[in-house]
Amino acid sequence: MIPVSTIALACAGIAGAAIVARWIPKALVPALVFEIAFGIAAGPDALGLIEPGPAMDILAKIGFAVLMLIAGLEIDLGTLLGQGDAGRGARPLKLALAMSLATVVLAGLGVWLLLGGDMPIVHLAIYAVILSTTSVGVVVPAIQERRLADSAFGQTVLSTALFADFFTMIAISALAGIVVSGDAAGALGSFTLVGIAALAIWLVPPMLKRLPALGLDSRTSLPLVRASIALLFCAAWLAEALGSELVLAAFLAGLLLGRIIPRGSHRRETIEAIGYGFVVPFFFINVGLKFDIEALGASPTALALVPGFLAVAFANKILPSLLLVPDHGRRNAFAAGLLLSVRLSLIVAASDIATRIGVFNAATNAAMILVAITSAAIAPLLFNALIQPEGARKLA
Repeated sequence: MIPVSTIALACAGIAGAAIVARWIPKALVPALVFEIAFGIAAGPDALGLIEPGPAMDILAKIGFAVLMLIAGLEIDLGTLLGQGDAGRGARPLKLALAMSLATVVLAGLGVWLLLGGDMPIVHLAIYAVILSTTSVGVVVPAIQERRLADSAFGQTVLSTALFADFFTMIAISALAGIVVSGDAAGALGSFTLVGIAALAIWLVPPMLKRLPALGLDSRTSLPLVRASIALLFCAAWLAEALGSELVLAAFLAGLLLGRIIPRGSHRRETIEAIGYGFVVPFFFINVGLKFDIEALGASPTALALVPGFLAVAFANKILPSLLLVPDHGRRNAFAAGLLLSVRLSLIVAASDIATRIGVFNAATNAAMILVAITSAAIAPLLFNALIQPEGARKLA
């Protein structure tokens, strides 16, 4: 039985986090930073108001699945695959791909310098992938707020964030499978899941257009919301059967929904409102509840890694962004690197997976969460201070 007091306190924290986040000018600090902070403060290592347990774990797992569904929903596959107007975004996409590849290489190099080269190559790859994440959920509104979405600069930054999210989800799931199984065959389930999703993304949307009787085009969002939740849990079941990760299944379900629900539709807003308004915050509060302050404090190595991880997290985004200097100037290139340095839900989710499969210990997981909180708190502020919209060339 789920304790009512636990849910009541958690819901109060969720509401309070949203209110505090709105007090910050232009809502530059995401609410999830305050949700994690609330979980830490209310948890057993601080006030002891909420205890981690099966109830919070169930709600957190559902919230995590919905979070990844929304992350997939935010991905614009048309932009990612360059399916816009002919030639319109060719250069932004090429720059985005180059920046994304450079990010992973620099992350791997940074981790190797920090931790040494004696760790298994798969573990090194997991560290590199986790430190290569970004947050589309922060990048998109930041670019739109500055009215840069139609510029070559904005398209490059958006595409880079999309590439990072897309490939991170696939890579972390495949690598986790390799670690758990002990050989490369462990990645087969994840690649099979990706193949099934690709087939569904190709076939399902055109089929649904011919079946209006399903009610997905209803004026209300109710049929589509119910179908979305059903799709999410079916995808989770399929991932479990294939030996893959929930994070990938939910993300791919979101990609499929993104091809069904038009961008800007109120149906997307309904799904996001249900997710961010209720179930998703339980995941971040649970992260705070399980944040092991004692383990971090008792591990000088993990404490020393926090500034090192932060340096890698910013450097592996800022250095590749220098590719933007010829077209957009040094200041805007640096601003792009700072915005892409934001780590939020994906780094927390990927770090949780790495902890569960034994690649991270509790102290390292806590260090990664600190990296996420710090980057989310300062990177958007620095971006807004540096960006020069007049320097962003409009697309032809």
